[in-house]
Amino acid sequence: MRVLSAVAEHGSIAAAAQALAFTPSAVSQQIATLEREAGVALVERGPRSVRLTEAGRVLVAHTDGIVASLAAAEAEIQAIAGLRGGMLRLSSFPTAYATIMPRAIGEFRRRHPAVELTLTEADALASIGRIKSGELDLALVYEYDFVPLPEDDSVERTHLLDDPIRVVLPRGHRVAKRRAVRLDELADESWISSTPRSSCYEFVARACRAAGFEPNIGFESDDHGVWQGLVAAGVGVALAPDLALETLYPGVEARPVALSPLKRRVFAVHRTGGRSPAIEAMLEVIAETIAAREEQPSAASGPPLVSLR
Repeated sequence: MRVLSAVAEHGSIAAAAQALAFTPSAVSQQIATLEREAGVALVERGPRSVRLTEAGRVLVAHTDGIVASLAAAEAEIQAIAGLRGGMLRLSSFPTAYATIMPRAIGEFRRRHPAVELTLTEADALASIGRIKSGELDLALVYEYDFVPLPEDDSVERTHLLDDPIRVVLPRGHRVAKRRAVRLDELADESWISSTPRSSCYEFVARACRAAGFEPNIGFESDDHGVWQGLVAAGVGVALAPDLALETLYPGVEARPVALSPLKRRVFAVHRTGGRSPAIEAMLEVIAETIAAREEQPSAASGPPLVSLR
């Protein structure tokens, strides 16, 4: 049923196979098996795409609820078994994947070696969708100032940390000597931002508009390393979260935003009512990992910020 839902979402066997990390042959076999069990055709195959029959549309409409119910049953069984086995399926966004999750996973495995862990990378909206469908148990997601996540009663959020946003500047920039930088002082600069598919793109635009100007986006990339390389080359400035600035490139400076500091909020998300012992244990480990990191400021945090008036 998950395969049928993926085919409906992506419109072709090949695209569904890529999304599920299956082969196209495996997807076709799963659909054929489901059709035999249902006793009716569920898809109509075209030369380059497939579409659902009426019966297929009816089945897909029930799929999310059925998969979520199965996942809830698995969670209850795991609760009975405690942490003596089972699986915990996780996702994270890249900067948390690189900084928080390696240590958290190592500590979780040390404490609960019988629980099988998997971790994949996904953006916030994709992770929430996979939580709701039952493909994942726990996901790390974020929302920027000015770009909140949509409200959704089918998932629960646990706030983990506020990730401060820094102004990223070339070394020797005219405002780099300051303790904090006002965004309107950079109104004439060329800006480096993410591609439009990331919420960071809209965040940069809205933050700059709130400061009174429209940013001139000269360079787009979803790789924070690319941002630092461009900044070091002196071709632009950027706004980046602390987690992305674990190590500053040579020639790069990072400063807090003056007057109205900016942040992104990081959450752990799981299905409403589906907080299993394994999820509880992982949340505990993640919280401990974050607390330990906060005792060691990143390269971007610099000296304490004083009030600028």
